[in-house]
Amino acid sequence: MIYKINDMMFLDSRNIMIARSSKKLDDKMLKSFKILIEIKHAYQLKLSSTIKIHSKFILNLLRLNSKNSLKEQ
Repeated sequence: MIYKINDMMFLDSRNIMIARSSKKLDDKMLKSFKILIEIKHAYQLKLSSTIKIHSKFILNLLRLNSKNSLKEQ
């Protein structure tokens, strides 16, 4: 699936360190972030200022926010 600029995407949290006592009880997907630019097989997201990680992610770490697809219908 090809995503567009300004689509809202959920970010997979499997490789991101989060300060929780149990990874098992943590959210599988982080909140929704906007796509800023497309870079070959990756996308740069607009992350909040509290998240201190690189802002480029490959496709298999992103999931389309279902609210985006409802707007197009």
